[in-house]
Amino acid sequence: MTELRNIDFFNLESTIWIANKVLNVPTYDFQFEPIFKTNRPRIQNDVIVTGRIGAIDDYENFYNKLLNYGYKLINNPNQHQLASELEFWYPILKEFTPKSKVYETFPSIEEFLEDFKFPIFIKGNRQTAKHNPELSVAKSINDFQRISIAYQNDPILHWQKIVIREFIELKPLKVSAIDKVQISFEFRTFWWKQELVGAGHYWSQYLDYDWTTDQKQEAINLAKNAVQLLDVPFLVIDLALTAENQWIIIECNDAQESGYCGINPLSLWKEIVKIEKQNLH
Repeated sequence: MTELRNIDFFNLESTIWIANKVLNVPTYDFQFEPIFKTNRPRIQNDVIVTGRIGAIDDYENFYNKLLNYGYKLINNPNQHQLASELEFWYPILKEFTPKSKVYETFPSIEEFLEDFKFPIFIKGNRQTAKHNPELSVAKSINDFQRISIAYQNDPILHWQKIVIREFIELKPLKVSAIDKVQISFEFRTFWWKQELVGAGHYWSQYLDYDWTTDQKQEAINLAKNAVQLLDVPFLVIDLALTAENQWIIIECNDAQESGYCGINPLSLWKEIVKIEKQNLH
């Protein structure tokens, strides 16, 4: 259960409330002060707050716990689930993303071969094993059996439902990371109340790359369709360009839990503050 200790609750530029916790993770942390004006007035009931405290292990319980203190997380439990778990977002976005199927437990070879053929991509319902290719891509029955055994002992994956996805070749980038899946032309986008507030290269820790104006417009249009369909207040959409130059959605996430990747967090929060100030008038 996520605890309240070390969480700083403050109002940002007289617009939104933030629940912030320093995780010492460079791609996630952002020091709001002194860049932004913050204050900590006495709260009233049901103040909407945006969490930046990392992954929340039991979102519904934590959401209800905050309600007791007068705080209401910006994404309610149903919206968080819709944003975070492929089981829920895939039926809505299946035309924009690789074919996928969710299994309660690891399926038999015969069972998944009814819908897929090798190679396949394997992940948990919420996340991958830190993009580890040894636990993500099966090119043969032997690979599948090895991954099946490994999943039972993996601390990230053993408790999740299993997702098998069609393997689609993505446009590769010229960088090698032996502990990661193929580094590809992928981008992360942040959306605040269906407005784009940040977009940047997903693999920013490995190299700097960018999209053309036309590529960006096409990708953002695709993401915008997904954002409107899901209707989650604070949402992340991850996109990738296939080897055949088609944009697809790779993942959706609750933006409260998501790292900034190649996005400038200062610009992101300035955009959010700007939107909220416009909404006040």
